[in-house]
Amino acid sequence: MKHRCYSNSIVALVCFLCAHSVWAAAAQSDAATRKMAHDIFKQLIEINTTDSIGSTTEAAQAMAKRLLDAGFPKDDVVVIGPNERKGNMVARYRGRTGSKLRPILIIGHTDVVEARREDWTTDPFKFVEKDGYYYGRGTQDMKEADAIAVTDFIRL
Repeated sequence: MKHRCYSNSIVALVCFLCAHSVWAAAAQSDAATRKMAHDIFKQLIEINTTDSIGSTTEAAQAMAKRLLDAGFPKDDVVVIGPNERKGNMVARYRGRTGSKLRPILIIGHTDVVEARREDWTTDPFKFVEKDGYYYGRGTQDMKEADAIAVTDFIRL
């Protein structure tokens, strides 16, 4: 009976150590993902994508580079548009061969409404974190969702 209790304790300890390793790796992964999403969000905010002088092409190219750097095939990530300042990124995430799942479309925009500096307490094209809030043109429409989509595609 003594040996059985001892072996059960060893099994429990091994299970705990394995679980702890998995949880620690998940926590590191979550922290890395949060940092990546934050960095992508900041990058998008700091690219002026207003109609007058901004460039959605610059934002599209920056996000395309992130996907390509993450291993997306070059043929699956393109930046296209009607002119050099109005480009859009189109990225394809390939499903599993033989899957019966239907494709979905995730769509967003990076263009933002004009922002006059004098109307802002901070520079609208600088990503500012203050008192638990984010400031910058596009933080609520819709560069946050764009950053999440790009982060998710990279993680997938």
